Amino acid sequence: MLSRIGVALIGIPLLIWILYFGGIPLLIFTNVIVLIGAYEFFKMAEMGGRKPHKFLGMFIAFLVPNMVFLSELKLPFGGIAFPVALGIIMLITLRIFQNRVENASVEIGETLIGALYPSVLFSHCLMISFLPNGGKWLLAAQIMVWVCDSFAYFVGMAIGRKIFSRGFNSISPKKSIEGALGGTLFTIIALKLLDKYLALTTNGMGILTVIILGIFISVVAQIGDLGESMFKREFKVKDSGTILRGHGGILDRFDSMLFVAPVMYYLLKFMVL
Repeated sequence: MLSRIGVALIGIPLLIWILYFGGIPLLIFTNVIVLIGAYEFFKMAEMGGRKPHKFLGMFIAFLVPNMVFLSELKLPFGGIAFPVALGIIMLITLRIFQNRVENASVEIGETLIGALYPSVLFSHCLMISFLPNGGKWLLAAQIMVWVCDSFAYFVGMAIGRKIFSRGFNSISPKKSIEGALGGTLFTIIALKLLDKYLALTTNGMGILTVIILGIFISVVAQIGDLGESMFKREFKVKDSGTILRGHGGILDRFDSMLFVAPVMYYLLKFMVL
């Protein structure tokens, strides 16, 4: 318990500072999250009896956020397409030189999902940081994830399975539809307050925009959580890792943000900014 509290007391203020100010600290932070996240995925896969190309996968994962950052600075070789294309070519080339046919598609596929799942999704945090008020939007996204997760838990504990008997038993037995709806409601409320007090937009967002954005963010945050739980169930592990003492691994803590970052980026581009 003490280690859990200690991680939170140090980690939360540091995370808020990094998200708000962006720049090189955010790039370094993104690289750390991506590399550890990819490592955790490959470790879980190995514990589940799989044989991904772990080190090549981590190299691909490392390239993605750095190429995205270069792209945002309008420098050559930037963007996601280059590391994805290079990664596919390298993986297939490796298998050919190894002269290995058995499970080739499975192991190449697992390597790619392990590399791209954390890297492509989380690199959208860098893309958000370059938008107008990007730091504020990143901070707002993380706060909404915390609100959604917390109130989904509290509402689920209070009235879960009392209205809707069906939940997500195969993936996460403790998750309920009532909790999901509660998390969504409070995420919308949180976004309205954040827009007002953080001045996310110049003239404030209309209530319909707040509702639409809040629903999307809440839904994908919970899908991100369930998605990581799905992988853990498949690989038969409890946590993705132990690096965050008492909080599990990096994927356990940032599973929702992996999905929220890209969805928020494209919604902001098309609806708000």
